[in-house]
Amino acid sequence: MYGYNINMDTAAVSMWLGENSMFVLGNHYIFGGQSYGYKTKMQNVTYSTTAPTKDTFLFKYDPADDSCLYHSGISGASLRDSTVFKQLTVSAIASLSKRESYFTQAEQFIAYSSRYSGAFDLGDTMKYPRMCASASINMTGGNGTGGVQYYRGQYEKSYWIGLQSNASATLGRMDRGITWMFQNGTAASGQIGRFDRNDRGGAIWVQTDSEAAVGTRRTILRGCSHFNKLYEIYLYIEVLSNTYPDFPTEIETSWTLSVNEVFKYRLPAPKDKEGNDEPVVYIRAMVSQPYPPFLSYDNYTRELAFRPDSVWYQGLTYYFTIVVKEKHSDSVMYPYYCTVKISGKEINPMTFLNFTDVTFKLTPLSRNSTGAIIFSNPVNLTFVKENWDAMFDVYIKNVTFRSHNTTWPLLDWEFTSLGGEHGNDSMTMNFTATFY
Repeated sequence: MYGYNINMDTAAVSMWLGENSMFVLGNHYIFGGQSYGYKTKMQNVTYSTTAPTKDTFLFKYDPADDSCLYHSGISGASLRDSTVFKQLTVSAIASLSKRESYFTQAEQFIAYSSRYSGAFDLGDTMKYPRMCASASINMTGGNGTGGVQYYRGQYEKSYWIGLQSNASATLGRMDRGITWMFQNGTAASGQIGRFDRNDRGGAIWVQTDSEAAVGTRRTILRGCSHFNKLYEIYLYIEVLSNTYPDFPTEIETSWTLSVNEVFKYRLPAPKDKEGNDEPVVYIRAMVSQPYPPFLSYDNYTRELAFRPDSVWYQGLTYYFTIVVKEKHSDSVMYPYYCTVKISGKEINPMTFLNFTDVTFKLTPLSRNSTGAIIFSNPVNLTFVKENWDAMFDVYIKNVTFRSHNTTWPLLDWEFTSLGGEHGNDSMTMNFTATFY
């Protein structure tokens, strides 16, 4: 097919079809070229013919569908006899191709940036033409919006469509459901954030921790009305690279201290490379590792203070983590794994302490479910009573235990007196039990 220039009446729209730029695929005509604008039954974009702004296009056209494009027919003889007809030779087309810079050779089509496809690269929108949508609104650029810039890993960032763009009316017409997707047709929700139809008339909340999401993400809100009209809204989301804050110099992460030694260590002020957030430092325990109970941290001075003031720390190693992160992120962080060892030999309490073995027995229960616990040596009965539930579990085994192998709790357990008959033996605790 040779190149033709098609002028659309008074629409100030002109289209140029390049040589070999049209073919048939199934029931569709596929053709591309260059234009000054476009006019369909849905939308109309025109430019001045005296100072035209050229754009490339790619059409996928179904001749059996007349809902979008205007249809008209003309015979070859009538076209050749008309004043609008001009036939060029291959060499003439090649010359125009080079001059107009939309073909580098006769059989190769080059995609250019398209102003008619949501201001996105035509290479991203060829499969999803916008010309037959009833309305296409671009929230990226124009009206001072500029799209959304978001640093990877930050908390959700809102883009309220009604407040930050001119697309609220179009969004309101999508009353048969809305899909938020990327330009390639895959779902954007869950990958780069979420769309909330009910948040201030419609909002896109951007959030992603994925490194793969860094770059320009071209998204579409697509939906239909109850009048069966298609509407689309376009939004650039630029996900910026984001690294964790860090200390400007290497920090210490391992210490060896002595019992009763007081040691303080001040961390340098962390810096955020991108400067998009405030650095935060905090101390965290390591999973399944003993944390130093003698460690404290001052957020204001960034000072670690170690005060191992007990012989029971001797010979042990403790673990903790210094975390440096962005204030408004739960994922942009870096953990420094730290250890502190207390010198000396670990103490064995069985050999170090002077203690007495204490046993106890339970007297038989009376008909009124009363009884006594008697210790073998004097103990602090008040302390035992106040901490009873922390030290003891009280349960019963009844005559059916062999059949179900299950112990049963008591309904209530109450100490009625301490110290035996005269209240002064420090070994006897009288009680009343209540059963289910």
